This record gives sequence, C-alpha cells and structure tokens, in this order.
Amino acid sequence: MSTKRELSPSVCFNFSFFKDFMKELRRVDDNVINRLNSASTQVDGNCSEFFKQMSEAYAKRDEAIDYCLKLMDEDLAKKSKKLQEDPDDFEVKNSIFTQESMRQSISNERFVEEIVRERTLQVFKNKCRAFDTSSLE
Repeated sequence: MSTKRELSPSVCFNFSFFKDFMKELRRVDDNVINRLNSASTQVDGNCSEFFKQMSEAYAKRDEAIDYCLKLMDEDLAKKSKKLQEDPDDFEVKNSIFTQESMRQSISNERFVEEIVRERTLQVFKNKCRAFDTSSLE
C-alpha cells in the first residue's frame, strides 16, 4: 500500500494534509465491500490477504496519529516554555491556541478510526466467517 504523500512534520502541522494522508490510508476500508464481493471468500487466501492489508493499514494509521501527536506535543512544550519567558507574546499565545485546536482534531481521529474499523470488521466477518480477526479487535 503506497501513499502519495509521505508522513512528515509538514503533514502533521497542516490538518488538510493530515486528513488527505489518512484518507489515502483508509482506502482499504472504503473498498472492503466491493473487494470482498468480487473475491471468492471461500478461498482462505483471499481473506488472509485482505486481512493482512487491513492490519497494515491500521498500523500505519495508528503510527501516523501517534507520530503527529508526539510532534505537536513537543512543539507545544517549546512554545509554552517561550511563553513563560515572555507572557505577553501574543503571537506565541495565538500559535499555541491554534496548535492545540489542531492537536485535538488529530486526536479525534482515534474516534474516527474506531468507527471505520468497526464497520470494516463487520463486513469482513460477514464475508470471511471462518477467519480469526481477534488480533485486530
């Protein structure tokens, strides 16, 4: 699975880029119904291959969220230190406020992830009934 954009600080600090990045990584979930309908789920390899792709996508999305939150926390710590040195620096105050809002939006992606995964796993379980999905739950 390749993404058009690589995960980098510029992706993390631009919420539009981050959403596009996550959308690309969610493509496997978006196509679950079509892919499973067009593949024979009686062949164990098809379910296994799709499960592998789902697992990889989930791991990449978790990694992206964790990476961006870590970067933002580090940057917010630096800005907070700067603000302690100069409490009247309104530019830093505004920057912190903006970044905290963006950080919250990225953090909210965890809830989106839960919903997307639940939906995908439900479809997967219906099509690949005999496949063990416990490692993703």
